[in-house]
Amino acid sequence: MKVVKTIILILILLVAHEAFAQSFDLQAFADSTKYGWKDYRDRAEYREDLTFRQNKLQLYELEAVSLSSSALKSAVIPGWGQFVTKHNTKATVILSAELVTVISALYFYNRAKTNYDRYYEATQIDQINDYWSKAETPYHYSLMMVGLAGIIWIYNMYDVVISTNEYNANLWQNIIQRSNSPLQLGPNGIELRF
Repeated sequence: MKVVKTIILILILLVAHEAFAQSFDLQAFADSTKYGWKDYRDRAEYREDLTFRQNKLQLYELEAVSLSSSALKSAVIPGWGQFVTKHNTKATVILSAELVTVISALYFYNRAKTNYDRYYEATQIDQINDYWSKAETPYHYSLMMVGLAGIIWIYNMYDVVISTNEYNANLWQNIIQRSNSPLQLGPNGIELRF
């Protein structure tokens, strides 16, 4: 009884396979004109171009800058991500502006803190009013500098995304231009092509 069930199952599978199987058209598969190749030379040129682009893609992947990496660098030290993407002028301006605002904020805060300590220790009403007014103005300047430093930092994070995308977009063109140069640096050293 088991043998009969097995034979019936095999027959059903064979019939179903033949009913749903598609015929393989070898002629359509081998037709190279559907890819735009007129003959075997076009196919060989296409293969050479594909190999060339694959090699350049490997170079691109090695030289491309990761967006997350450059964003993390710029989050830690403003301008660092721009230095990585070869936007040195922007990086210098951002880093300088951030340093100036942070140092200014610390300077004004220190002045305000010194005058506040004197205000706290003062015993006469004239001294109390004088030290309070001397502490209040630098404190407000300090807060403005902290706000400005925050704005510069946010701009830095916005700009590092743009700079990284621009660098990676231009990198492919640079790799192609370098490959067209007669003087090349390769794994075997410097090569001069004629």
